[in-house]
Amino acid sequence: MKKQVCSIVIAFLAASFSLYAQVVPTIVASGFNPGLTGIEVDATGNIWVTESGSGNNDGRILIVDPNTGDKTIFMTGLPSTYIQAAAEVVGSYRTYQQPNNKVLIVVGEGDHALSETLLLVDKSAFTPGTPLTLTNVEQVIDHGDFVHAQGFVQSNPFNVAWDAAGNIYTADAGANSIVKWDKMADTFSIVKTIDRFPNPLPFGPPMVDPVPTKVLRKPDGTFHVSQLTGFPFIQGAANVYNLDAAGNLSVHAAGFSCLTDMAFDPKDGNLCVMQFGIFGQIDSVTLNFFLGSAAVIKLLPDGTRQTIAEGIGGLAPSFTFDPAGNLYVVDLVFGQVLKYDLVSATKESAIAAASVKTFPNPFAEQVTVEYELTQAAVVTLDIFDLGGRKVAGIDAGQKSPGTYTARWNGNNGSQQAASGMYIYRLMVGNELVSGLIQLAR
Repeated sequence: MKKQVCSIVIAFLAASFSLYAQVVPTIVASGFNPGLTGIEVDATGNIWVTESGSGNNDGRILIVDPNTGDKTIFMTGLPSTYIQAAAEVVGSYRTYQQPNNKVLIVVGEGDHALSETLLLVDKSAFTPGTPLTLTNVEQVIDHGDFVHAQGFVQSNPFNVAWDAAGNIYTADAGANSIVKWDKMADTFSIVKTIDRFPNPLPFGPPMVDPVPTKVLRKPDGTFHVSQLTGFPFIQGAANVYNLDAAGNLSVHAAGFSCLTDMAFDPKDGNLCVMQFGIFGQIDSVTLNFFLGSAAVIKLLPDGTRQTIAEGIGGLAPSFTFDPAGNLYVVDLVFGQVLKYDLVSATKESAIAAASVKTFPNPFAEQVTVEYELTQAAVVTLDIFDLGGRKVAGIDAGQKSPGTYTARWNGNNGSQQAASGMYIYRLMVGNELVSGLIQLAR
C-alpha cells in the first residue's frame, strides 16, 4: 500500500509541476536558525525574514541583503514555544513594515507572556550589530486575551492585513477566525469564524479545522482569506475565500492543498497563493508532508492556474514579491531564502529545470540524475530523506557546458538506505533544482 501511494504522489507532483516552463531558483541566503517562517521586502529592497525559533524563546528577525546574502540580526529573543502535543514550534511568524518607521511582529500561540500578540517596535532604535529585544517593544496588542475571552480554547495569530483606516485583520489559525482590531478604539471583534467540515477519511478527527492562514486586502477594500485545513491535511480541501467587513464569506477558488500565504503579483495584479506542501496519506499511523511539493500558484482571470515557482526543496510557509515582480520564497526545512527571477526573462540560466531527468524512478539499486549545463559551473548533488536529513552527497566539481549524469546507489554511508521517498537537490553554482525520487527495494 505504501509503495502504491508513494508512486501516486510522485505522479501527482510530476503532473502538477510540468505544465509550465519553470524558472530555476537561486539561493539568496542560507544558514538560518530553525523556524524560518516569514518574509517581506521593504521599500529599499532589503529582505526581512522572521524565525519562530527552536522553542526556547529564541525567535529572531533578520535583514538580508538581496545582492550579497549578508544577514543582519534586527531583533532577538522573540517568543518561541515547543508544543509537545503537536510536535511543532510556534512563535514569531511574520514581520510587517509600518508607517513612521515602525515594524509590526505577529507572535503566535505559546507560553510566553507576549505570545498571541502583535508587537510594535521602532526601527530608529536599531543599530546594526546591536539587535533589538523585547525591551524595545513600544506597543503590545493583546490579541489572544480577547480571543480566549470569547470562549476559544486556542489562539494562534498567523498573518495580518489592514483596511484603509489602519484597522488590523488577523487570521487566527487556532480560533479558526478572522479578528479585527479597531485602531482608534483599541477594541477587538470577531469578523468571521469559519466552520469545521466533516473528515471523509477513515482516520483522524471526525471534523476538520479550516485553519485560516492569511488575510489579504483586495483593491476594492474587501479581503481574500486562505486556509491550510487541519489534520489530516486533505488534498484539494483548501479554499481561497472572499470576505467583506460584515463577515460575509464566499468561496473565491477551491481545490487547493495546505495554503499558507497569498500576494498579488505587482506585474499583472493576479492573485498568487503559497502551497506549503502536499501531505502524503501513507497509512493511518505514518503521515508526512512531502518535501519538494511546495509551490507558488497564480490564479489567472480565465479561471486557470499556473505554477510559477517550484523546486523549493523543502516546505515553504511564505513568499513575497519585490516591487519589480521578482519572487522570494523561504524554505523552512533547509533554512534558505530562494529567488525566482520572473522579470529578467532574457537572463540565461546555467541549467534548465526541464533538462533534469531521474531514471529509473522508482528505483531499486541505483538512480541516475541527468542534467544539461548551458554555462560552466560547480555542481553538487545531495540526497535527503523526508525529515531533511542528508543521506548522500556527490561533489561533481567544476563542469563545462554539456550533458552529465550523477548516480546514487541507494546507500546511506556504508548502509543501505530504507525504502521510501527521498529528495534530490542539484546545486549548479547558486542555482537549485530539486525533486522527488522513490527507493523501492
